[in-house]
Amino acid sequence: MGVVNSNFSVTMDSLGLKHNLTNEVADIYAWTLDFFKLQKGDTFKLIYEEKFINDTTFAGYGKIKAAVFNHKGKDLYAYRYVADSIKKIPEYFDDEAGLLRRQFLKSPIKFQYRISSRYNLRRRIKLYGNRVRAHKGTDFAAKRGTPIMSTANGTVVESARRGGNGNYVKVKHNSTYTTQYLHMKRRNVKKGDFVQQGDIIGWVGMTGNTSGPHVCYRFWKNGRQVDPFKQKLPSAKPMDEAIKPDYFEYIKPLKDKLDTISLEENNQENLIEEEHLIANN
Repeated sequence: MGVVNSNFSVTMDSLGLKHNLTNEVADIYAWTLDFFKLQKGDTFKLIYEEKFINDTTFAGYGKIKAAVFNHKGKDLYAYRYVADSIKKIPEYFDDEAGLLRRQFLKSPIKFQYRISSRYNLRRRIKLYGNRVRAHKGTDFAAKRGTPIMSTANGTVVESARRGGNGNYVKVKHNSTYTTQYLHMKRRNVKKGDFVQQGDIIGWVGMTGNTSGPHVCYRFWKNGRQVDPFKQKLPSAKPMDEAIKPDYFEYIKPLKDKLDTISLEENNQENLIEEEHLIANN
């Protein structure tokens, strides 16, 4: 069990866990949890595998089988399960068989960012003499060089450097949705490229009109710029009803195990439940 005291990445570091496990957890919850909004005292529990050679030498992490975040008093469960018997690709589902994956990520940056400015049609901007000027994007402030991800699958329709936008990339996802990412230090894609959700399309910078390193994330719906946080965005294909009974039977022991992991009152260190794999030479 882990207790968030500052941010998730720092908490995982304090447990001595490597960054690839931290990134994996962030990927699982990328659609449902804003890691910037985690609060002090939020908790998480993980059931994961560790690989060892001859039961002594650590050889990396295996699968994250189950997890739960308690955020604002609400438990957010995640269970690894293969629901598609044809593709046989594992996904993560919640305790009600809802798929955690969504069509769009909540943020173009994985974590360690802050929202410095939101979509606001009456925002006053210092750079323009404190006059009212519509801000039709959401600014995610982060360190220069932080990777910027495409929030959904799509085709790059623009990749250029122009005026106040600086280095930017625009991705068309379908006939309804398009996203744009401004002020990049450097672009990683060119016009015509197909990108998948989570692909790195550039890095945070300060090109164009900006007073600090950030990515301005713009979101179009039916050709009109809108606030992505106020949209009811489509989710991925749900689990087949016929599979749900088997799923609930499968997750029951995992849920019981998560629910019984506790933090001892006299132990302020973070604890994580582990499973081990043996990899023999």
